[in-house]
Amino acid sequence: MYFLLGQLFHKVGKNDLAYKAFRKTISRNPPYELEFNARIQQTEVMSKGNTKQMIKKLQSMAKNPKNKDYLDQVFYAIGNIYLAKGDTMRAIWAYKDGVEKSTRNGVEKGVVMLKLGQLYYETEEFVKAQECYAGVIGLIDKDRDDYEDIDERSKMLDELLPFAQAVELQDSLQELARMDSVERMKVIEKIIEEVKKKEKEARRAENATGVGGSNTGRQNVANNANRGGMAGRTPGRQSAVWYFYNPTAVAAGKEEFKKKWGARELADDWRRNNKTVLGGFEEDSVVQNDSVASDSMGVNTEDLSNSGEEKNKEEEYANDPHRPEYYLKDIPFTDEQLAASNAALVDGLFNSGVIYKDRMENFPLAEKTLLRVCNDFPEYEGMDETYFNLFQLYLRLGRLEEALAFKNKLISEYPDNEHGQQIADPNYEFKARYGRQVEDSLYQIAYEAFKENNFNKVVSTNDYLAKEYPDGDNRARLMFLTALSRLELGEREQFMSSLKEIVEKYPKSTVSELAGLYVKGLQEGRILASGKMEMGSIWSRAKGAGMMADSLMIDTAFTVDPLTNFVFVVAYEHDSINENQLLYEMAYYNFTKFTVRNFDLNFEQGDGVDMMQVRTFLNFEEAYIYMHRLMSDKDMMAKLEGLKMFVISESNLKLLQNGKSFMDYFEFFDANFNAMLPNDLINSTLDEPEELPVRTEEEEYEEEEYEEEENWIF
Repeated sequence: MYFLLGQLFHKVGKNDLAYKAFRKTISRNPPYELEFNARIQQTEVMSKGNTKQMIKKLQSMAKNPKNKDYLDQVFYAIGNIYLAKGDTMRAIWAYKDGVEKSTRNGVEKGVVMLKLGQLYYETEEFVKAQECYAGVIGLIDKDRDDYEDIDERSKMLDELLPFAQAVELQDSLQELARMDSVERMKVIEKIIEEVKKKEKEARRAENATGVGGSNTGRQNVANNANRGGMAGRTPGRQSAVWYFYNPTAVAAGKEEFKKKWGARELADDWRRNNKTVLGGFEEDSVVQNDSVASDSMGVNTEDLSNSGEEKNKEEEYANDPHRPEYYLKDIPFTDEQLAASNAALVDGLFNSGVIYKDRMENFPLAEKTLLRVCNDFPEYEGMDETYFNLFQLYLRLGRLEEALAFKNKLISEYPDNEHGQQIADPNYEFKARYGRQVEDSLYQIAYEAFKENNFNKVVSTNDYLAKEYPDGDNRARLMFLTALSRLELGEREQFMSSLKEIVEKYPKSTVSELAGLYVKGLQEGRILASGKMEMGSIWSRAKGAGMMADSLMIDTAFTVDPLTNFVFVVAYEHDSINENQLLYEMAYYNFTKFTVRNFDLNFEQGDGVDMMQVRTFLNFEEAYIYMHRLMSDKDMMAKLEGLKMFVISESNLKLLQNGKSFMDYFEFFDANFNAMLPNDLINSTLDEPEELPVRTEEEEYEEEEYEEEENWIF
């Protein structure tokens, strides 16, 4: 009971009460697994304080053989303690250990990897963060409240990855090129040592875990020199991680190089058809001769290059991370190579800067990155777009003088640029500042006009917004509304073309799916049930329809089957309540009122209406008795005031989620289930005492004085 209460308190943000509940769990000498999980949970809700003993205890648990399958959780707990203390570096190391030593590759590993990814994200190590988030998506529960946010961040990092990698790669290669030969070889030798060290650690881990017969671990290490965390950031650059310590970047760089240049021998002047090769890698000079040349020792290198055996050896060395050639082959020593490197670098910088600005809203990093484009690459062909993005950035930050400076640069240097012409509009700043509010207001006007059958007003409003706010947030929805208006006005061809445009231009919008259903249905020869949509309350709106209900004929009907599984539903308008509080109240009610039965609780988001679902009831009678008892509880009804509550079968719920409206179901229920309502609400499988003696939180935790922390924790 105390463990469950701790989880509920943690869920609703009452960490002090959660900590006490987990402490109470431990003090009752529970089974080992429960005690273990209580200690782990404590670290998630603890505050700063004396944590040395807790870390020592957890480290001892990590050494215990019976915890070998739970090391991810142990190191996760250690990381939580360090993080609570503000020691981010040690927290990262603990979480990394948790990921690397996980044996089950389950949800627990996903939780640790997520925490690690969040820290990398916060410290702007985005390549590492992407690796974590990419792995998290396949491990964590999709029912998590924050799953959509995690998935969105993962997609955002996926979008950023190739550009961030390009910046890290080219910065690192150019830094190596600027070094003298001795310094360069020292750096490369350190990298090779780190690779070998990690391979040795991988072999040791294989032996310890009994995993054998595979070189996968060692191969991964060979391409993953950064796992050891060698200090090293590219000197003079924007905190970019040394490229060769990053496995993903190395692999991506190799593939990108091969796509552009194909397989090339390790040689200077590698872009030439006829070239000479210097015998030593430590030479900085290049012999420029298109026919035959000799190295410093007088050896004819053309003969060497034509040797099949030598070619094979060079290729072998170039693909071996234990050889210097592996790291030297792509370094830009010549002017031509440097030009190609700079082209890739500036492209990565610009695109990274735009993503930092628009997708991540990391304005300081966006400013730093885009200004580097301006300062380091004044001849960049995309400088007009760079100016425009800096103008937008400074305008959003309210730094008007800097915004004006880049506005003037764009207009004067690129008079034909489309963005320059836009911002030359004297009303541009007003639109940039207040455009969203204006567009929202006009959309609402169009929406009300549609409900009042004023279709010409809808069309004229759309025409104005298309001209003045072509990129507005409501663009797709207004286009859909306008398409329906044109249908009512008899303009069927424009109706069809508008729907196709929505599907093509706005595939991710809330109305795109519905527009596609219209197009598909009409192409199949289906007839619209009516031109005018039902625009009533959200409870009359078909789910999955965005702002409008689907007016295509729906053949599937609700079914009457009182003996199938049923669900109790609490429905409410999106963002209208505190879902954590609802979860707590419902969980606490179930826990105290039904001591035998356990019920599953989960949330589902819809188009304007969200639901909490209580499962599982074996039939209609059980579900209805549960609802009756809940609605007979005055305290609960006060807490649930304004929310819609009903019972529904699993099959009918699927229909409600895919095309039917709530009002459709309510009417169906009244017509078909009222006669089945049970007369005897006492004699049932859910029967429990109407009231159970429940003490308040204060009574629970003021009942006794707890021992000193060092006595009861460990």
